[in-house]
Amino acid sequence: MDSIFGLSEKALKLSEDRSVLLSNNVVNSSTPNFKARDIDFQKVLKQEASGQDSNSLAITDKNHLQPITELGGGEQVMYRVPNQKSLDGNTVDPDIERKDFIENALHYQVNLTFIQNKSEQLMKAIKGD
Repeated sequence: MDSIFGLSEKALKLSEDRSVLLSNNVVNSSTPNFKARDIDFQKVLKQEASGQDSNSLAITDKNHLQPITELGGGEQVMYRVPNQKSLDGNTVDPDIERKDFIENALHYQVNLTFIQNKSEQLMKAIKGD
């Protein structure tokens, strides 16, 4: 980890990226054939903690296709498998999206608190308090 904030900085960015995906799912819950998307937060965070690249595919030739990512951090966006099929092909379950959005907001708040506490500690060290 290159940052003084450690894994909390990456987790904060991941939470931010995930909130965009989840809110997009909710907004499109009535759009025919819309496919709900998400990232595997825990998997990406574990890969980051172990120093692995979040893209599991190795590009060894310039003609290889790049993995599909839509987020700034390079996380692979996955499609959610619906619990129940809908007639219009939409895979968004509003209850799951709300639960995941609230859970993600808690992750964001916890990591923001860790970063704020670390900043306060650094400022105390700089000031000599």
